[in-house]
Amino acid sequence: MRDAEPTRETDVDVSTAKSSDATPAGKFVGINYGPFHKSGQKPGTPIPDSQFILDLGILSQKFSCIKTYGDDQASNLNRVVPIAAAQFPELKIYQGVFENDSFNSSANKTYLDTAADLAYQYPNTVAAIVVGNECLNTDSNPNPISVNQLILDLQYVRKKLIQRGVHVTTELGYQAAMQHGSQLAQHVDSMMINIYPFYAQVPIGSAISNLILAYNMFESRYNGKQVIIGETGWPSAGEPNGSAIPSITNEATYTQLTITSSNQLGSNFVFSAFDEPWLISQNSWGPHWGLWDASDNPKFSFSAIK
Repeated sequence: MRDAEPTRETDVDVSTAKSSDATPAGKFVGINYGPFHKSGQKPGTPIPDSQFILDLGILSQKFSCIKTYGDDQASNLNRVVPIAAAQFPELKIYQGVFENDSFNSSANKTYLDTAADLAYQYPNTVAAIVVGNECLNTDSNPNPISVNQLILDLQYVRKKLIQRGVHVTTELGYQAAMQHGSQLAQHVDSMMINIYPFYAQVPIGSAISNLILAYNMFESRYNGKQVIIGETGWPSAGEPNGSAIPSITNEATYTQLTITSSNQLGSNFVFSAFDEPWLISQNSWGPHWGLWDASDNPKFSFSAIK
């Protein structure tokens, strides 16, 4: 059954919202950043400022746009934006907000409020708030929220930021975008969709053409609304996924082609910055998506994005 939409009285006209000073003016290639890449780290581990400074220093040499996945104080993720603003002012942060059935505007609003506060305090750094990542029941989230709840959460954040003009969006998995994208499009400034030819078992030789085809398909669905690829990448190790073979060579090929094809892809975020060992809990590829290994060493060379 389709979720009922909330009443329109609480909505804000997305088409007339101004852009914040941090919103990139044109197409860009950014990087997804999760900090849990040192031995024993996982969500909930307090990350010290010194590690954030080191990580952001590495990423800022190649990228100007960074997307995060949360702002919880337990892991000190709420420190990323202040550190970026103070030490790497050229960085623009797409601030992620963790969403599930316990953390949303109808339950615990802490993460939503923290993201809005960061956008208010650091208007030259926070380019957008990304409310939820693959948080619907079409995704792998074990505690999903409904489409109706996600719309309420988007509206909640937008009302807090209406005077700042900070962009608000959500990050959808492929199937969620297919099933719910049209319903959500009117509530976001851009459609952010995760697209992985690797998960579609596409061989590396056809991967970029597959990515471009998927991007073009989504771009045609939302009446001119900007489409941003929220995640795309290729793992460097793990079991073969049909014809999609993980290797450092294939990861390097896919990464470089993603960068050089950006004029055909619009803006996109590569997944991900660092190998994160804790992600072995997901599958054999989980720890191997980084452009840098868990010890901060680049796996291969690639052209600068800046």
